[in-house]
Amino acid sequence: MMKKSTRRVATSHLNGLISGLIVTCAAATSALAQESACKPSKIDLGDGKFIESNCESLKIAFLTAATNNTHLQAGIKGAQDAAKEIGATLDVFDPNWSPTVQYNQAQNVISSGKYNAIVAEMNDGNQACKILTEDAPKAGVLVAVANLPLCNRASNEGDELWSPGTLNFVGGSQGREAFRSWIMSIAEANPGPQKVAVLTGPDLNANTINTELALKDVQEKYPDFKVSAVVKTDYSVLQGNQKTLPLFQANPDLTIFISNYSDMTRGAVQAARQVGLNHKMKIYDNGGNIWSFQAVREGLIDSTRTLLPYTEMYEAVKALGQAWKGEKTPRFVPLAAYNIDKETVAKYEPQY
Repeated sequence: MMKKSTRRVATSHLNGLISGLIVTCAAATSALAQESACKPSKIDLGDGKFIESNCESLKIAFLTAATNNTHLQAGIKGAQDAAKEIGATLDVFDPNWSPTVQYNQAQNVISSGKYNAIVAEMNDGNQACKILTEDAPKAGVLVAVANLPLCNRASNEGDELWSPGTLNFVGGSQGREAFRSWIMSIAEANPGPQKVAVLTGPDLNANTINTELALKDVQEKYPDFKVSAVVKTDYSVLQGNQKTLPLFQANPDLTIFISNYSDMTRGAVQAARQVGLNHKMKIYDNGGNIWSFQAVREGLIDSTRTLLPYTEMYEAVKALGQAWKGEKTPRFVPLAAYNIDKETVAKYEPQY
């Protein structure tokens, strides 16, 4: 006859075996369910190009334009948050505004085999055209483009901002038409002869190109709206100050100053104060960050126009995740922009 203690041990051992079998079976069932639920699908990139998704999680390389200002940092945060939501990994590559460095980064990302997706914010979208629309899909790397279009499409509108060979384009609030409408409204609000100076970003940057094209359009319609200087920067507060100080000193009769990004506007406002021009000319900003909202409230600038960098990169990453699961995504994801002055500043919140 078996002792009670022996029976308890045997029963306990048997229960353990049964529990182990249940756990093992459950894990196997879960794995089989995941395997059956995962159906590789072809992702249409246009022009007869496709990428086949697989059951691997997304490994995203974010080719950001740089990391040295709050706009870009907000975009990085948006991309990181979206990557967490879709269960993807995301690595950020910083070229510090160099098209050459960024092109080399793109080459390394594609050839490494470590990544199956890219979010591209390219400093020279024309230089990067072939590598992202042809080489990337051939290597099985899915590309979403945001903020800065590829393939000489910077001045296009709507779906024409999208480059075949990539998934989509997210942005448009800094396109030629967007900048033209904005600067046209400034010219219309200031009739008669005006002496204008403009601050933009680096050469080859799509937003710089679109600002210059918009200025040309506006001056053709309003010949009294005379642009006397266009100054290029790296979008930083420091260069915004350093490059406008001599400009303001040499042009004390400026009536309008336009900046297409808020960080450099901040530096320019400091320079205007230094030479006593801050209340003698009107200052119009594009960017809509925390500083510029406060500057509108304090009367340091006349208005700012909002940008949505967090949303821009968040939506780019989310689109990658949707496409990877076989969901259809739009070719163009537009972003809204709002003009902020003393009358409207209380109605909106800055995104960065």
